[in-house]
Amino acid sequence: MDRYVHHELRSVYTALAALAVSLAVTGGVRGAPMTAYGAGRFALGMIAFTVVFTLLGATRLKWVGEIRDFEAAVPLETAPAEVVSLRRHPLNWWLFTVMSVSTPVFAVAWEPWIALLPLWPALSWLGQAWLAADWERRNGKVLWRGYDTDAPWKLSYSPGGSRHEAPAGTAAA
Repeated sequence: MDRYVHHELRSVYTALAALAVSLAVTGGVRGAPMTAYGAGRFALGMIAFTVVFTLLGATRLKWVGEIRDFEAAVPLETAPAEVVSLRRHPLNWWLFTVMSVSTPVFAVAWEPWIALLPLWPALSWLGQAWLAADWERRNGKVLWRGYDTDAPWKLSYSPGGSRHEAPAGTAAA
């Protein structure tokens, strides 16, 4: 099983690593992907678009709201047995391979600015990680992916202890 926030952060790290590869390959073959002014406008546009959709994801709207998915998570009966550690597995190698091969190929063959495209999903996944972490903090639960092998995208939750709670079996002063 994989903690949902860690899954999203792993995707962010992977997209940023693919962005570095894409920029290096495209810069080496075709030169800089964009002028400084054009790159800045492009990055600001992606950030603005991502912020709007992250804020929409924080709602309960039917097709864009992430909160409804979090609230539909099922409780786990037992603690997760096999947890994928973010420290031991910081990258999704399959996603890294796909992004770091396809993006530079399109950037070199078509337009150099395509090398910047991995930034967009990285920002989106970072927003989803923030939403999930905020939901976990507010609800005192930890979201997990992969409890159902037939539908690994379905979410479950386990109780998450607060750092400020007294340990079980001790009296709070």
